[in-house]
Amino acid sequence: MKGLSRLAALLTLALTLSVFTAQQARAQFDNPTTDVSIRLGANVVNRASMRAVGDVWLAVGADVKLRGGSLIGEGEMLLGVDYYTRSKGGQTSSITAITLTQIFSIDPTEQFKGYIGLGAGAYVLKPAGVSAKTVFGGKLVLGYDINEKLFVEVNYHLTGKEMDYRGDSTTILVGYRF
Repeated sequence: MKGLSRLAALLTLALTLSVFTAQQARAQFDNPTTDVSIRLGANVVNRASMRAVGDVWLAVGADVKLRGGSLIGEGEMLLGVDYYTRSKGGQTSSITAITLTQIFSIDPTEQFKGYIGLGAGAYVLKPAGVSAKTVFGGKLVLGYDINEKLFVEVNYHLTGKEMDYRGDSTTILVGYRF
C-alpha cells in the first residue's frame, strides 16, 4: 500500500508539472504543440539482481524539447525524466533516469513518421532493501508518431554497475505531446 501511495503521489506530481511546464513552454517556444510530452508504459528489467519485485514494472516519464535544438545536424534535443517502479510483498524497487536525448527523423521526407535517438544521463537505482545508487547510463530510442499528439516508443537502457546492480531494461511507452 505504501508503494501504491508513492506511485499515486508521483503520478500526480508528474501530471501537475507537465501541465505547468506545458503552459510555460507555450509562452517560451515557437511551436507549443510539440515541446512537452508525457509517457506511460511498461519497463522490463533485464538483470536478475533488479528482479526481486518482478520483471515488468510501471514506467512514467516526461520530456521537454530544448530551445537550442539539435547539437548534431537536423533533429531535436530533449531533456527527460523517467521513473520505473514495482512493489511486491512490501518491497519496492525503482529506477529514476534523467537524460539528455538527441532525436532524428528516420525519413527526411517525413512520409514515414518514425524516429531514432540516443540519450545519456544519470540513473538512480533503488533495488528493494538497498540504498539508492547513482550510475551513468544511456538509452537507444525507437519511436513512431501516430499523429501530431500521440506516439509510441521502445527504449533500451544500458547503465553502469553499482555493487551488483545494473538498471539495464527495455521500456515500451505510449505518449502524448502538449
